Amino acid sequence: MRSETKKGEEKMKNSVVTWHGYENYNMNCNIEDLKKRGFECSSYNNDLAPSYTNKKGNIQVFFIDLNSDEMKAEKMTYKFSVMKLDEHGEYSETIGTTNSFEEMLTMVKKGEK
Repeated sequence: MRSETKKGEEKMKNSVVTWHGYENYNMNCNIEDLKKRGFECSSYNNDLAPSYTNKKGNIQVFFIDLNSDEMKAEKMTYKFSVMKLDEHGEYSETIGTTNSFEEMLTMVKKGEK
């Protein structure tokens, strides 16, 4: 695991995983922190990025490693993509994108309502 510190934020451990053959895919957060907040892995092998869903099952967050070759090819500029899911767990709408873990958590809380 690697650590990063941003101005005004606590030092956070970033989990790295293997994704699409990329062995050092940076999740931009600690997976254990997500699990403690009730998130569950909802990744599918054909997804461009790994994802986690909130405990209500109505919000899915994709975790973007801006340094991975696939994300560079897609010209991604954000680390987190927050999606609203319908009652069947299918994509409904995009809530937003951000580079801040704390802002992503705020988007999830607002979207859960």
